[in-house]
Amino acid sequence: MLFTWWRNRRRRKILASPMPDSWLTILDQNVSQLSRLTEAQRTLLYQRVQIFFKEKYWEGCNGFEITEEVKLTIAGQACLLTLGFATDCFDRLQTVLVYPDTYMAREEMLNSIGVLTEGTSFRLGESWGQGPIVLSWESIREGGQIPDDGRNVVIHEFAHYYDAIDRQFNGTPLLSGPEEYRRWNEVMTREFQRLVSQVQQGQDTFIDPYGSTNPAEFFAVCSEHFFEQPRLMQEYSVDLYETLRMFYRQDPARQY
Repeated sequence: MLFTWWRNRRRRKILASPMPDSWLTILDQNVSQLSRLTEAQRTLLYQRVQIFFKEKYWEGCNGFEITEEVKLTIAGQACLLTLGFATDCFDRLQTVLVYPDTYMAREEMLNSIGVLTEGTSFRLGESWGQGPIVLSWESIREGGQIPDDGRNVVIHEFAHYYDAIDRQFNGTPLLSGPEEYRRWNEVMTREFQRLVSQVQQGQDTFIDPYGSTNPAEFFAVCSEHFFEQPRLMQEYSVDLYETLRMFYRQDPARQY
């Protein structure tokens, strides 16, 4: 209770100062989805960006310098996901790590006979449950300036954040009740299997084939399409769009 009071007091102090014009310019340049928001949504986004900017610990990797532009671009894109929720500034997230471009990370892989091997892979970003989120600046900036290609690494990794709130990284975020879980499982399982089948048969797909990796990646990839290509997602699958609309409590197709 005391922590909540202190946090709310601190946030009121943050929001007491208007956002500088220079910040607004950066957001307009690097968060192209802003043009689709209503006035009320834009105001809420600005408030949450201010809080996100001030509250998170930022660290550049491989010599990368964290600037105002970097913080604002990430915060602006991430907070797009929160606009349907009454209170959400990714409170459990403490740290954001940023690389200048694609980076290499170690990974462990379990093969079909149960042998664990170690290796490395090139990455654009990753999310460690409720731990730090890791991003590539090159991909961040491209994702923010191209609004409708269905690719946005910030949206992808922050969708993973929502997936892991219940501490299960399984493609099902925390939902409101049994009926919503039933619908989620029915639709997302069907659409995931549909994508897997399309990829296996070598078909062209609307959903990025990376979404066929597992249900967690499917949810994150679908979130990218939902915010960047909402009308195309509706045409592809009304059920899939409606399922994400109910979770995010937003209807971007109406604003597109």
